[in-house]
Order: sequence, then structure tokens, then C-alpha cells
Amino acid sequence: MRDYFPLRPLALLAFLTGAACTDGGKPTPPVAEDASRAPAPFPCAHFEQLQGFLPQSVEGLPRTRDAGSTGRYGDVSVSEAERSFMLGEEREVKVRIVDTSLSRKLGQAILAAANGAQSRALNDPTAPIFWKDKEAVGFVRYDAANGLAEASLLVGNRYVVAVSSRGFPGTVEVRRVARGLDLAALARLDRPTGNAGVQ
Repeated sequence: MRDYFPLRPLALLAFLTGAACTDGGKPTPPVAEDASRAPAPFPCAHFEQLQGFLPQSVEGLPRTRDAGSTGRYGDVSVSEAERSFMLGEEREVKVRIVDTSLSRKLGQAILAAANGAQSRALNDPTAPIFWKDKEAVGFVRYDAANGLAEASLLVGNRYVVAVSSRGFPGTVEVRRVARGLDLAALARLDRPTGNAGVQ
């Protein structure tokens, strides 16, 4: 299924995670490690842990697709879980949660975009998101010509959550779906302490 309105700050990550989705959401095999040294612990939550924070339903839209992957690509580790809801070809909502060793750089980009939009009025569809109770901050984009909206959130200074919609007026739907996620619990999800490789 085609991705709509991808995040600019996540361009590299989108490439990596797009390549990581294999075999219907099964874990990607780990990169071979040098046998002469102990492997480093895998720093990301497994995609199955992230799936627990995706919405079970979106009002008015059937659930159409689940995807997930966990893998290491050179020095970059990535886990992602995604769920799509779609009604015909007219309306779609997609939610993606990503945990990556690149989270610090991605977080800086999201914070910069949110802070840069702070002067926008609260009724502006692209006003930033600052939810202290959910430990989330983010920015929202809207393409009125194509009916595309996306909320990009940094949760707990670690997880990247993207909620995108197609076929809805404004950004009300992405904000509503994002607000309905248990982001506070996601922010508390601990990093794994197990051994190396893909969990």
C-alpha cells in the first residue's frame, strides 16, 4: 500500500523501515556480528511491544493492514509497528510507531518544527502539539489540495509516532486519533535490557 505524505525529518528512517518490513511483519534477521567481540545489546523495543500501543479501531474505518519489523542495519537499529484503516479509496488513517537508535536526531527535528510553529493560533490546523500529560510534543502538516494531514510526535523523548489521514477535512482526525493513543504509557515503555540482536 502506498505511503501518503511522508515525514521530511524521517526520510532516512522511512527508507530504513520500509526495507525492514518483511515476511508479513516477522522480525528481520540480525546482521551477522563479528564473532571475535561480544555483540552490543539491541537498543530498541521489539515491534510486537509497539503494536500494543496502536489503536484497535478508528471510527467509521475498517482495519485493513498491520505491519511491523525489528532489525539492525549497520550501526542503525530500528523497530516499527504500523496499522492502517481504510474505507474504499476515499478515506484512510495510518498510525506508525518507531523506536530507533536515531531517535535523538529525529527528536531534535520534531522539537524544532514544533517550536517553530508555536506562534500559530490554536485554531490553526497546523498548530503544534504540546501534551504534557502524555509526554508528547509534535507538529502537524496539512495539504488542503490533496486532503492529506499528518501529526508527527516525539513521545517520552524517544518514540516517534506518526498519524496520517487522507480524505478528511483539516487536521481534526489526526489530532483525535493521536489524542486517543496511550502515549503516556508508551513514554514509560523501558528500553530492552536483553542480549544483542533482534529480539
